Amino acid sequence: MSTPPFDDGPKRREAGDHQALQPAAIGPRRRGLRREWSQRAVSAGFSRLAVAGPVGGGGPLRRVLVPVLGVLVVLGLCGAAWTVPQVRSVLRDSFTERQQAYIELYFGREPFFDGDELVVPLKLVEHGDTGGRHAVRTWAQDAKGRQLAVMTETVTTKPGALLGVDVRLRLKKGAKRHANLVQVALPGHAQRLRMHLH
Repeated sequence: MSTPPFDDGPKRREAGDHQALQPAAIGPRRRGLRREWSQRAVSAGFSRLAVAGPVGGGGPLRRVLVPVLGVLVVLGLCGAAWTVPQVRSVLRDSFTERQQAYIELYFGREPFFDGDELVVPLKLVEHGDTGGRHAVRTWAQDAKGRQLAVMTETVTTKPGALLGVDVRLRLKKGAKRHANLVQVALPGHAQRLRMHLH
């Protein structure tokens, strides 16, 4: 039975045979190579895990769907909050400078006489919410400032709506020719109208 070629390698090498096989390195250097290779394999495996992400992390579709669903939830909550009038009013106050509510009052046309009655056509517009019901006080006076007739009417207004009112002042007989001035006021408000009749 012949011996393996590497068993007589050192003897042949001593004899000058450079073709002799060298025994395989199985000492510390070989173990070092194995350890280095295993460390490289382990680190390469960790890097692949890091690139792939956590197990069950989902693919690109999940990475897109999660932020989109978050945005939709926020928009839904904002839409639900906008339907509440108190929330809507607070948001408008925070984003816009809102003017104080007031009533716009003016003559629809010049006052005129219908027999012994003085007809005073008025127009009212409510800007903002001022409560809806308002008293309109109208009176006629002579040149000396004496009142000839007085009338107070209650009108119902709506925000932004134009309201027309014809106030009729019944004058005593003979007082028609002395009527000089008509005035209109909204009690509790600063607006006041004045118009001379002659």
